[in-house]
Amino acid sequence: MRRSIYLAGWLIVLALFIAPLAYLVSVPNLSHFSDILNNSNQIKAIQNTILVSLAVGICCVVIGVPLAWLLTRTTLPCKDKFRTWFCLPYAIPPYVGAIGWIILANPTSGILNTVFGLGLNIYSFSGLVWVETSFLFTFVLLTTLTALDRMDSSLEEAARLSGANAWQVFRDISLPLLRPAIFNGFILSFLATAASFGVPAMIGGPARLYLMTTQIYTYQRMGTTQGVQMAVGVSVLLMLTTLLLLLIVQYTAGREKSYLVGGKSTRPSLMSLKSATWPVFIGLCCLLFSIFILPLLGLLVSALSSVQGSWSISTLSFANFYRVLFETEETVRALTNSLLLGFSAAVLCTGFSFLMAYYPAKTNAKGKTFLGVFASIPFSTPGSVLALALILAFSQGYFGIGPSLYNTLGLILIAYVVKYMSLSFKTMQDGYSQIHPSLEEAARVSGANFSSVMRTIYFPLLKSSLIASAFFIFMPVMSELTMTILLTGPGLETVGTLIFSLQEYSDIGGGGAAVLSLLVVTIIFSLNFALKKLSKGLYGL
Repeated sequence: MRRSIYLAGWLIVLALFIAPLAYLVSVPNLSHFSDILNNSNQIKAIQNTILVSLAVGICCVVIGVPLAWLLTRTTLPCKDKFRTWFCLPYAIPPYVGAIGWIILANPTSGILNTVFGLGLNIYSFSGLVWVETSFLFTFVLLTTLTALDRMDSSLEEAARLSGANAWQVFRDISLPLLRPAIFNGFILSFLATAASFGVPAMIGGPARLYLMTTQIYTYQRMGTTQGVQMAVGVSVLLMLTTLLLLLIVQYTAGREKSYLVGGKSTRPSLMSLKSATWPVFIGLCCLLFSIFILPLLGLLVSALSSVQGSWSISTLSFANFYRVLFETEETVRALTNSLLLGFSAAVLCTGFSFLMAYYPAKTNAKGKTFLGVFASIPFSTPGSVLALALILAFSQGYFGIGPSLYNTLGLILIAYVVKYMSLSFKTMQDGYSQIHPSLEEAARVSGANFSSVMRTIYFPLLKSSLIASAFFIFMPVMSELTMTILLTGPGLETVGTLIFSLQEYSDIGGGGAAVLSLLVVTIIFSLNFALKKLSKGLYGL
């Protein structure tokens, strides 16, 4: 039975995770790429993608690295609370922040412009970079925090005893050890920007700053053979570039030896900020307010304003909430679809990972290491590319076999499962690695078969990992936009696509996108709080 499950798992991974992407790569030929490279609009989109992604990556490093150092190596007050609050943007879809900043900094009707006269224009290169940075800096922050937590602080203490000041300690000791973590965070933020759709569509579109993901959406929505060919060609370019960058990261990480001494050591020696303590504290409060609290306040004001663009207390009411939540037919359908897809994806991913993560963690099965690698390839692939690959694979049955899944919830569910399986698989594999093999050996000696071992040993011990896995899948699925916008059809609205349509063209009264965005934020915060409580702080932000 154990061998049969292993083979079945491999067949699923090859059929759903690898075959559609492999087929996508095989579709375009040299003439397709020639058409793309001879298209001035597409060349401009490629340039914009590179420039915006580089700018966001650099800004994320500038914000994330000093912030991580302040939160781990100084006597700054309220560090734990700062750490939680600065990590929260990681769980919120960036397009929610884009809507908030459009409300705040629209050049004609933004709150900051009409009320305070600041003259901001969010529809610009700097506006696009700022919105992406304000959410994606968490990639650099989290990787650097993890590295600093693992680092033996005695190295820094020795430098201080030798007479080095704070800057010299950071430059000569901390920074060289942190370089791989910083580089990884930079690449993650770079790739996340290049794969993003919501923010470039909402902010880059009006600014005529088109990126590769928005071009893929435009070509695919043309509905012509040429449009599909162009979408496929751009998708393959974006996918190959992403995989190339990830290979560079792996190669660099393998060659660059940077050891973080861990294990039993003294607690970090914290540096006193002295007279700079309260200025730094106030500065971090202002930064947190600017990147996180302010756009949420913008959403709240828009959701409560009965007249968009006229910001006054007299126009505040709950009319938008009532209209969107109780009078808009699409809202009920979108919530139902998102909840159904979220629960289904969470159950399928967690169940599959519970069975399959056992093999690399607890057996010597052939090819066990590649199981997780192949399952993680779609997660590293931009959502637009993965969605297009699945459309080609399932539009006429599975490569021509069986019924078509195009414009069905079934295809959207497959996309979610394929995209986010890696999160579940890694969570379950970490859980298995913490269980001593003697427990299974004792069960085997007592005559237990494979199903009995899984049911009586691993299932009870992995409950926290199972819960965390389900949460990690449900949260991004609930508000996913990049893939769903290409896969959705009439009657298949999800929360993410409904927010996008309300923001872009279908909400005449305004405020509807803000209402649903606040609903998404509330759900995410509630799930994160519940996860931290259930896992006793082991999982969650």
